Amino acid sequence: MSRERKVLLALAETLDPLAVLKSHRIKPEELSAILARAAQFFGGEERTKGARDDSLFTLFVDGASRGNPGPAGAGFVIRRSGKMVEGQAQYLGRITSNQAEYNALLLGLRQALELGAARIEVISDSELMVRQMNGQYRVKHPALKPLFEKARELSQKFKSFTIRHVPREQNREADRLANRAIDEFSPSDRG
Repeated sequence: MSRERKVLLALAETLDPLAVLKSHRIKPEELSAILARAAQFFGGEERTKGARDDSLFTLFVDGASRGNPGPAGAGFVIRRSGKMVEGQAQYLGRITSNQAEYNALLLGLRQALELGAARIEVISDSELMVRQMNGQYRVKHPALKPLFEKARELSQKFKSFTIRHVPREQNREADRLANRAIDEFSPSDRG
């Protein structure tokens, strides 16, 4: 569960903004931003349960591994209409960089579905993963096959799904989150 969701749930449970600010160690302007992003999902008309948002969501994903295999992290950023609606960093343990890339994709796709996305464009700086997902390369490595199959399965849950490769400098936010996951969440297995 994302930090933002935890904050919103705590606020809904306590109805005490000051307690939430203190317990989640956030500033008032951060809470204000969280509430503003949450309000975007409640537009002029009520959504019916299970309704999907037909606007285009853009999912930036990146995985990082230091050692290959080594301590690894995943990061993703979801944008809708150019505005960030979700960003997460997750430590993955000791795996390869390609496994980390697929884990970032899986985490991001699951979150996009949870947000109600119907149409998604995935942006990644992993040429291998993008070409595998687009059917240009076969998945040969046994550790990648189940990750690839799960990603294909999730991709089919969207009304439209595209994935494209970009240079690393065009994927800075997700890259920063993937590396932050290693820096901040990696237990004693560093090095």
